Amino acid sequence: MSLPNSQKIHEQELVDNLFDNQGTYWRDTYEEKDIQGIIYQRRRAVALKYVESLSLPKTSKVLEIGCGAGLMTLALAKRGFLVEAIDHSQVMVDLTVQIVKQNRLEKSINVHAGDIHELSYENESFDLVIALGVVPWLRDVNKALHEILRVTKRSGFVVLTADNVTRASTLFDPLTFPVVAQVRRKVRRKLEEAKLLTLVNLWVNTPTYQRHSPRKFNKMLNEVGLNIIKSTSVGFGPFTFLGYPLFSDQTGIKINQKLQNYADRGYPFLRSIGSQYIVLATKRSNASP
Repeated sequence: MSLPNSQKIHEQELVDNLFDNQGTYWRDTYEEKDIQGIIYQRRRAVALKYVESLSLPKTSKVLEIGCGAGLMTLALAKRGFLVEAIDHSQVMVDLTVQIVKQNRLEKSINVHAGDIHELSYENESFDLVIALGVVPWLRDVNKALHEILRVTKRSGFVVLTADNVTRASTLFDPLTFPVVAQVRRKVRRKLEEAKLLTLVNLWVNTPTYQRHSPRKFNKMLNEVGLNIIKSTSVGFGPFTFLGYPLFSDQTGIKINQKLQNYADRGYPFLRSIGSQYIVLATKRSNASP
């Protein structure tokens, strides 16, 4: 069911406000040594490993959607790519522009505000499209995926991430267990439809946040015209019970590393319950723009 335009605008404003207020967090988290920082650092490392496995020629055209504070943008440009970096948050755009100038990479990187739902590029413009941490915040995932497909060259590549609804860290806390979370989302939707959310309600100024199972996400990608080449999940923790941490930071980091090692070795259950699901896919040659 499509959202009314007024609600779409409101949802986008909530997302923009969230990331405008978290600009410094996303700039600094890739240097942090806490468990969240370690997980995001690994997500970026795996994405870059996927990119490097393609052996794309230097000067290949890359679109990065949701450039954030520009750290991935920088890494792509340093590998010789010509990068278009966009974000819907102006604060994030400004942070990326700042890091580009600091590294004197203006000739390799073009940064500006943009909307994944309505990309301002011609069909089949890019050899590679990357969007890390974007999917959970989209108001229309299917439309966004079709836009990604449209601007990707035939037999070009896409690297995407989804937040995993079956992540290990939700399985031990009644507040975040997937079934409970699904009920909460349905309740919120009904309250929104009935216009019963008020300013004193904690949900009213919180943007909608979507998680997908790896199986469902794979199906969505396949349906729009993308063939999955490889995929993995990363991140185990932090573990909580009723919202309270079960382990100290150091213990949580050790648990994350141990479980990640098992997942990387292909243990059937663990390989699909990391918090971040990462996919490398290619556009089918017969897919329509």
